Amino acid sequence: MTPGTARRLADNLYAARREARFADLAGFDLPQSVADAYAVQSELILLAGGNRGWKVTALAAEDQRKFASDRPVAGPLFDPYFHAAPATLRHATYLTPLLECEVAFLLKSDLPTRAEPYRRGDIEAAIAAVVPVFEIVDARVPPEAANLTKLADCIGNGDFIMGTPVKDWHGLDLRNIAIALSLDGAVAEHGNSARILGDPLLALLALANAQPVSGELKAGQIVTTGSCITPLAAARGHYVGLFGPLGQVSVDFI
Repeated sequence: MTPGTARRLADNLYAARREARFADLAGFDLPQSVADAYAVQSELILLAGGNRGWKVTALAAEDQRKFASDRPVAGPLFDPYFHAAPATLRHATYLTPLLECEVAFLLKSDLPTRAEPYRRGDIEAAIAAVVPVFEIVDARVPPEAANLTKLADCIGNGDFIMGTPVKDWHGLDLRNIAIALSLDGAVAEHGNSARILGDPLLALLALANAQPVSGELKAGQIVTTGSCITPLAAARGHYVGLFGPLGQVSVDFI
C-alpha cells in the first residue's frame, strides 16, 4: 500500500468517525496485510493529532490467524477521545457503541522494538500505574468488512474513559480482579481480569514483543488489554464499573 493510498483511506475513515457514519469503502484500495493496516493507522494518528496509547487484541493464535498474523495486533487510542471519569458522552455521536471494562497500564518508560524479547520483569519495571478503564468501541466500517480493514480502523476504537491510576499496584493480584458493571443502579454484567490471558499484564508483554506497530510504545502512554466483561451495547443512562481494589469508572450517556 503506497503512502498516498493509505492517506486516502485514512481521510475517509476519519471523516466517517467525525460524522458518526459508516465509511463508503467502494473504490478504495483496502489493506492486504497487517503492514498495510498499520500504514493507514499511522495516517489516522496524524489526522487525530496524536495517540495517547494502544489497545491490543488477537492475543490467541486462532484470533491472530484472522489477520494472517503470527502475533497480536494493536490499534492506537487517539488523544482527542480520552476522558477522565466521571465522564459525560453524547450517545448520538456513535453508530453501534459497545462498553467494555478493561484493565490498562500507564507506562513510565519507553518499550522500544528490540531483538531480545521482553520478559515479565522488564514490563513490570516499565509500568507507572494500573488503571481501571472503560473503552467505548464503535466501528466506522461495516460488520462484514475484512478483518484487516477493521484493523486499519484501529480495531473500532472510540472513546476512552480513565479511572484513577493506582500507582501502588505491586501488591495486587491482577489475575483475579472481580468486575461489576451497572446501568442506572442495576448490575448489567460481571467479569474478571482473569479473562485476559489469566493475567492482563501478559497482554502488555505480548504487545511489547509484537512490535513494530503503527507507532512506538512510549512513556506516558496507556495500554489497554481487552474486555474483562462481555461487551455491553451502550444505551443512554448512567454506567458505573466497579473494579475492586482498582476503584471505579463512571460515564453518563445522554
